[in-house]
Amino acid sequence: MAVHGLARCSIPVRWTSNASLARSEISSACQLSRSTPRRSTGRRCRFYRAVSFFNTTSCPSRQRKIPSCFEVKENAVVLATYDLFNSVGRQLASQLLKKPAEWVLVPRAQLLRAIKTLYGIGAETFDEILKTNRSFEVLQGAETATDLNADDPEASVVKFVNQIIREAIVERATDIHVEPLENDLRIRYRIDGILHEVAVPPQLRVLQSAIISRLKVMSHMDIAERRLPQDGRMNLQANNQNIDVRVSTIPTVNGESISLRLLSRGEQQFNFERLDLSEKQEKIIRQLLAQANGIILLTGPTGCGKSTSLYCFLSSINSVQRRIITIEEPVEYRLPGVSQIDVKPEIDLTFAKGLRHILRQDPNVVMVGEIRDIETADIAIRAAMTGHLVFSTLHTNDAVGGITRLLDMDVEPFLLASVVKSFIAQRLVRTICPECVQWVDYPREYLAEIAFPVKELGTRFQRGAGCDQCRQTGYQGRAAIYEICLVTEPLRKLIMRKCDGGELKQCAIAEGMETLRQDGWRRVAQGKTTIEEVVRVTQTDEVMVETTEEAEPVMAG
Repeated sequence: MAVHGLARCSIPVRWTSNASLARSEISSACQLSRSTPRRSTGRRCRFYRAVSFFNTTSCPSRQRKIPSCFEVKENAVVLATYDLFNSVGRQLASQLLKKPAEWVLVPRAQLLRAIKTLYGIGAETFDEILKTNRSFEVLQGAETATDLNADDPEASVVKFVNQIIREAIVERATDIHVEPLENDLRIRYRIDGILHEVAVPPQLRVLQSAIISRLKVMSHMDIAERRLPQDGRMNLQANNQNIDVRVSTIPTVNGESISLRLLSRGEQQFNFERLDLSEKQEKIIRQLLAQANGIILLTGPTGCGKSTSLYCFLSSINSVQRRIITIEEPVEYRLPGVSQIDVKPEIDLTFAKGLRHILRQDPNVVMVGEIRDIETADIAIRAAMTGHLVFSTLHTNDAVGGITRLLDMDVEPFLLASVVKSFIAQRLVRTICPECVQWVDYPREYLAEIAFPVKELGTRFQRGAGCDQCRQTGYQGRAAIYEICLVTEPLRKLIMRKCDGGELKQCAIAEGMETLRQDGWRRVAQGKTTIEEVVRVTQTDEVMVETTEEAEPVMAG
């Protein structure tokens, strides 16, 4: 609790970085006698049990959120705080503990992270909700939430849901999943492509219907409909950011499950620097973008950054001499000077129908969000044959997989071979956390097993040890790796013969294509990511790892 109006104090002050607070054990104010003293380690970290006073009945409501950590000494209790000038909090702690207090100053962010981790996100709000006797089912009939009084359960649920979303934004999450289990309600964030479970207060299941209803109200969904899946959207402002949220619900045997996809609406820079291409890759792509007609296809799974790459391509060729029109589902970012169309299946505005009308608008460049069927593919091919440069995406595992996918859609091989200029596959790999980076030596046996180029790159590389900044993962942020397959003359001949994917890939590699894994090794050599991360992301590459166990690297001296 921050106190406005500071006063000098003469209490002893010591400093500890204490980055391990979030791994402390939880205790309560009434269990001080059973607490254990702190432990010292060789890593200059101190471990404290954590205590919060927001559940104590003797303190006013405005004093209920004092984060503290303690160690019991013979004649005193050591308390950790981020606000030494909080005289009200110090007096309250002394009254509750009935012992002199020795205060230790710790960083505010780490101490608050410890309390949040140990008690669960929004624990104080959850405590306020449980003190009321009103039924939470009434929230399912509410259309808006206007009463923000803390004594009103509706207002408390609003606050709790806001805390969940706000925390996800702070943690750089791209998705929030609220999932009802048989006896619990689980909340998970997807951060850098990996799901992380969020610590929540116990008994959160009692608020399941209220939380789901609140999210459906915010997303303009029908809160009375629980039997069918629904889709909705909301716009938020948090931390000076505009956030667009796409919301989806599905009915499960344990109740409705809801997922939120977060998209920042802030000013985005779409340029080649953002893609971080190699010199060779940038040269190839710039040559492709200079073409007057043809099709350039990006391939990869959902969430691998295809849309970002497409926006960067379009921004690089956007000029007053070119008319660019896109049709997307949905329009994720606004591009100045580009006409963008949002697909609306409910009114029969599909990719195919929209693309057909786009061609009547005299465009130079067309971008189709995804080729899903033969109708869309045929129109895109016809557009390329009539002098348009067309961009689109496919969901395939690698670049050559785009060829076989279009052939499976019954696209004529001679059209495919003559119109498509390139297939570009991409993935996102997690990047090493700069706060805990260290050098490690990898066993040569493991590197040989994954066909790592030891002779060219060696065996000593960087890796994240794990810290509070990266949630103990060793990674923070993501970067793209690419696989660019140019449709050359030898490859065209194989396409005309409808050869299988293996032959097509061998031909592409012989023609100079670098695979996703090979580009990943470039990232490893740059110190951007780890060998384990590249192997995890490129399991479908031509070199497969028989074991999924990670090698135990040796710390470099």
